[in-house]
Amino acid sequence: WQNILPFGSSGINAEYGVDFRDCPISAQRDGVTFLGQKSNNKFYTIPGVDYICHDDVLPYEQSESSRDPIDHNLFRKFLEKMTDPGGRTSYHSTPMLHQFHEDNFDCLRLRDVHCQTTNGVKVTVYSFYMGTRDEMQESEHWWRYSILIENVGDVTVQLRERTWCIFSNCDSKETLTGRGIVGQEPVLRPSQCFQYSSLVSLRSNAGHMWGTYLFEREDRKFINVSIPPFLLISKNAQDDTAK
Repeated sequence: WQNILPFGSSGINAEYGVDFRDCPISAQRDGVTFLGQKSNNKFYTIPGVDYICHDDVLPYEQSESSRDPIDHNLFRKFLEKMTDPGGRTSYHSTPMLHQFHEDNFDCLRLRDVHCQTTNGVKVTVYSFYMGTRDEMQESEHWWRYSILIENVGDVTVQLRERTWCIFSNCDSKETLTGRGIVGQEPVLRPSQCFQYSSLVSLRSNAGHMWGTYLFEREDRKFINVSIPPFLLISKNAQDDTAK
């Protein structure tokens, strides 16, 4: 649906639909959350969709018994199957996908992608600006960020703790520390990964975030892993910078 080139990388990051057969429990499916153009302060979520690097997509062969290449409730709404005279099958975007893209491009467009590897753990951060909501007669700016954690080392590690530093342009700084992430303490064996998403809001229209994860190795030693700094910039702030 959308794609972006990450800073310092030649790869392409895009928005992909997840095959529901890989995550059969609907409550565990992540999804893209956004404020629609005419949302009236409402958040919307598209389940089973998130941003990943194209290089991380694993190719596979479709079985003859499969009706569609992937099991996703948006597949047939957004893609139309066509067969040429030679019997070759291809899929083309539908008018619904074009309309969805036109209506929500600014809400779903990635702003930047940052990667950093520390002590054998690679952290990739995807972020984008969602919009504003009026809370208690004040406007809050909201961003969504998705984080992919990859064990690129040779030992098993378990995430135990997270620490975030959130800085806004109105000179406020907040430090948050908590156990695990999204209620879990994922165990990552070599070459395994874990991805999750969350939201952050600021009273100002710009700021930035950074942080660390505390991991426990299989030998009971603890290591710190850096979360690369990333900007939180609203559309208005970007327009002001461009002037």
